[in-house]
Amino acid sequence: MEIHADDHIVFMAFSAVFLVLALLSAQRLGLASHRLPSKSLPTDSHVDVKSLPMDTALLQLTLTSTSDITPSVNVFGLSSNCHKCIFEPLAKNLKYSLNVTVETNFPFTLLVNDPNGTCICEKKNETFGEHGFYNYTILRYKTKTVCRLSTQIDPDNAYLPLLYAFLVILGVALIWLVLLYLLRKYNLLVNWELFHDTESLINADLGSPNFNGPVDGSGHHIDPHELLEKPKKQRLKSLDTFRGIALTIMIFVNSGGGGYYFFKHARWNGLTVADLVFPWFMWIMGVSMVISFQSMRRRQMRSITIFAKIIRRTLILFALGLFVSNYADLAHYRVPGVLQRFSACYFITAMLQLVINPGTDSILPVAAWWNPIRDVFALWGQWLVMLGLLAIYIIITFALKIGGCPRGYIGPGGLASSEAYNCTGGNAGYIDRHFFGSKHIYGHPTCMETYKTEVPYDPEGALGTLTSAFLVFLGVQAGYTLHTFPYNISRMKRWIIWSLLLGCITLALAGKNNDSFIPINKNLWSVSFIFVTGGMAFLLLTFCYVTIDVLRWWNGAPFCYPGMNSILVYVGSEILGRYFPFCWTVSGHVQHADLLAMNLVGTAVWLIISYYLYYIKFFVKI
Repeated sequence: MEIHADDHIVFMAFSAVFLVLALLSAQRLGLASHRLPSKSLPTDSHVDVKSLPMDTALLQLTLTSTSDITPSVNVFGLSSNCHKCIFEPLAKNLKYSLNVTVETNFPFTLLVNDPNGTCICEKKNETFGEHGFYNYTILRYKTKTVCRLSTQIDPDNAYLPLLYAFLVILGVALIWLVLLYLLRKYNLLVNWELFHDTESLINADLGSPNFNGPVDGSGHHIDPHELLEKPKKQRLKSLDTFRGIALTIMIFVNSGGGGYYFFKHARWNGLTVADLVFPWFMWIMGVSMVISFQSMRRRQMRSITIFAKIIRRTLILFALGLFVSNYADLAHYRVPGVLQRFSACYFITAMLQLVINPGTDSILPVAAWWNPIRDVFALWGQWLVMLGLLAIYIIITFALKIGGCPRGYIGPGGLASSEAYNCTGGNAGYIDRHFFGSKHIYGHPTCMETYKTEVPYDPEGALGTLTSAFLVFLGVQAGYTLHTFPYNISRMKRWIIWSLLLGCITLALAGKNNDSFIPINKNLWSVSFIFVTGGMAFLLLTFCYVTIDVLRWWNGAPFCYPGMNSILVYVGSEILGRYFPFCWTVSGHVQHADLLAMNLVGTAVWLIISYYLYYIKFFVKI
């Protein structure tokens, strides 16, 4: 059975999904109070685990002794997410019993010391479940100490809301596809003008993806052998879709991501879903930049005119960033930010395209040994400049000793390294605090809660601009591959090779996680971070290109719509994100089900808005 889903049908399916989720949220589905079958009766019938915050469990510390006199103990805890941290006290001079809350997102280590500081018991990497009730009994004999951890009330399954949301999305999508098939089969589907394809009129800031795409608009079945053929010149919907995927995920995670830790930024080292979208946006900007510059060169636009466009776009992006990331407090006005980083990286990479014009096929002999990599060789001058920027980043980060931090320090400070250093981010943080001022950078970094840091740190600071620009240039390389090789299979092979190459480099740099030479770190925009996100971007673009522009199994909906109006949708979500219907107050004890439904509905509203803007042909151009 062959199904060709129209844009509006698929989009209506996604809209219906999220409206159903809103209804499920109102009914609450019992998700917040649902429990797995309990294997044992609670030892404390008055314990109300429902009132616990999300991602926490209740731990009862109990000290007993076989002697008449029970000496006190000190109990400490440490989350595995806090790398090389000191243990934090849970109970000092514990003599009988005490209830404490513990984090459930990561394995937790319990340490028991006697009054002299001698370790008498340790439980390493114990996993606690959300809203579970546990008992940690410390039984002291005359010659030894025995510690036992037991479950008194089984925890909630915190991931059930995600499962239900996925099943609802899958079910509604299948219903709509079957309905569409029946309508097509019996010729009941009316192709109103409302649902005809419309070319995007915007995204000059990111480029208009009009590169030799294979879509002919006829809707006929494509044989897989067309992968080997030269595509016709059509708009590439895969670029809009890629950008829309990144933007949709960004809106979802910025609005809360259902409160799940993997939809939040990593506390320091590591990689989460939330860490992917910003670098993907940077990368696709590089791809589209090639298309934009090729278009300007075909029109024989003067260099001074191109330069004026670069300056104008740079200033507008920077000004928008200052506007959306600040309020009325001028004393603490944040200078760095997301759009500010876009602005700086756009300027660097765009000026590179203007000043160092890539070689053309007429200059490079096709029969030369470099023919398979002529898309790379044509950019050799730009590669030298960008590798130079990467070298500057590495030298400043690892070779210089400034600001009292040890040479090469890239840790979060605070509790890390046994509280030895109070220099969050090393040289990168020091530069921002002295260049912008401590009051004009981000004051609540992701590491603050876990590592108990005291100094401000901005993840969009000055030094990370160098590696971010390199990531944009990797997108330029992908775009130039698109420009150089006219055949689908040639493009896809090279993108996959780039993905594998960057993945291997990442493994070499960060294969040992926290103890690696250069750990994956979004706060620092480390070299391994831009390589892993760049490699994933190559892979995602390949997937979108094959499924949308080559085989036409998917038309990109609903993500292609926000991808066509990315600046407007992003700025709008940043300004209106705290207002209904994008957000509302949840009464009672907030649980993942409440936040997940609210955040999905808010994201769906932006998808609907972006579709309406597409329908009325309203696109913001900067």
